[in-house]
Amino acid sequence: MTQTAFVTGTTGFLGRHLCQHLVQAGWQVTAMCRSIPENTVEGVNYVEADLLNQDSLLKAIPANVDGLFHVAADTNTWRKNNPRQTQTNVQGTQALIAAALQKKVKKWLHVSSITTFGVDHHGMTHLNESVPQEGLSSWVNYVKSKSQAEQLVRDHAAELNAVVVNPTHIIGPDDQHNWIRLFKMLIKDELPTVPVGAGSFVDVRDVARGCLLAYEKGVVGENYILGGHNLNFVQFIEQVSDAFELQVTLRNKPMWLIKLVAKIKSSVAYLTGKEPDITPESLQLISHQYKTTSLKAQDQLGYQIRPFEDTLEDIKQNLIERGILNV
Repeated sequence: MTQTAFVTGTTGFLGRHLCQHLVQAGWQVTAMCRSIPENTVEGVNYVEADLLNQDSLLKAIPANVDGLFHVAADTNTWRKNNPRQTQTNVQGTQALIAAALQKKVKKWLHVSSITTFGVDHHGMTHLNESVPQEGLSSWVNYVKSKSQAEQLVRDHAAELNAVVVNPTHIIGPDDQHNWIRLFKMLIKDELPTVPVGAGSFVDVRDVARGCLLAYEKGVVGENYILGGHNLNFVQFIEQVSDAFELQVTLRNKPMWLIKLVAKIKSSVAYLTGKEPDITPESLQLISHQYKTTSLKAQDQLGYQIRPFEDTLEDIKQNLIERGILNV
């Protein structure tokens, strides 16, 4: 019997890949979006709905759907947009939970973030699922609101039959809005400074597959970190440069200066109304230093991490096809 899925955040990077993966796995997919995208995934039924409109959610969610995959999130890092972000991430998740219960959704797969473990640590942090999550107390609204959303799901885990995944830094082909900005700066050799952060870089296709594995095998109420390769930004940039055959200048500016620039740009943006390219919040996120393991997901779910070189090669070919990288 064909399984049915309802997916939110389907116009985003991970959401689109997840829809593709579900279709390839033989699922019947209903994809929720605020407006139907121009480039749809073949075999997916798109429906328009708003996380903050309960009636539209009830109309969009099929009755007795097998799996609800909640991927949608506002990833804003500009303080001016915090009220909108909290509404989407927190009130939106709350509304979706109410609708899911009413429509008798059989299982909920919640896509959270590695940031719910906190981004305010000093020095390198080693993360796994047993580390206490500190995101609720973060001053970065994205982190706090994602943590609040995850807590809402956890509070209703038994009713929703819910499992939570926490992806790390997601990269991969067909990226339109995420790490593509960094890749473009490297291609043009315009990276102003090397970020001091370190993290786990994971292929979007591994995360999409991990979401389905968590739905199929995950223990209700449990978290599963979906990570990849632990690298600091110098290592990451060097490997990207080698794969893309680039000559990149590694500039290093003092952190106090970068913080000052972020604060000034954020303040000026209030006057211009144009979102700044760097804010104190985005700087905090990119300066976060952590290593993580996905052993729990590997052991319990059969989660697999593809070689980093393969991911970079696929990104390279995608950037060539899009005319962004010339070789």
